[in-house]
Amino acid sequence: MKYHFLGNMECPSWLLEEICTNFSNMTVLKFKQLCTRAAHLILHDNDDTVLSNTSEEIHTVNHSNLVLIGDWFLLKPAGYDCPFEDLEKEIVQLGLPPEHGKQLRKVYEVYKNELMEKVKNSVHREPHATVLDFSATSVTFETDSQVYDVSMNGNMMSQFKNDIENSLSKLKDFAGTLPTSPQ
Repeated sequence: MKYHFLGNMECPSWLLEEICTNFSNMTVLKFKQLCTRAAHLILHDNDDTVLSNTSEEIHTVNHSNLVLIGDWFLLKPAGYDCPFEDLEKEIVQLGLPPEHGKQLRKVYEVYKNELMEKVKNSVHREPHATVLDFSATSVTFETDSQVYDVSMNGNMMSQFKNDIENSLSKLKDFAGTLPTSPQ
């Protein structure tokens, strides 16, 4: 089964196991605090105020649980613009108790816009390159005031051109699936 919060992909079996064996056994309060702490750590790195405002019980939590909740239950859904309701419904479908799902939803609702911005700003962007000259066996381009000359044999250049055309085609297809942002 495919899940919206995972980008319409199937849930990895290891994540399902973590949900069933690890998070389902936590108290609701501990799970909510864990989700809140994960959101703060994602958005504010090591902010000592969030660490001091959590109960003693939460300080004993494994760091990998924070990363897992932060990356898989908060950042991924935000990156796919998953609605609050879908996240809650799907996470409960995967075995998290309904009350835990409600707490995750509440934390996600509070931080969704900031998480979406974090995802958007974390996308790696290469500097713009300008092609200065090209031939059947070389390309000369400039980026960040540096000039690069790339020479290849004819077969390599042909393969390079095909790879770029395929990449551009896939990027255009992908861009067509992205939601438009309100201006």
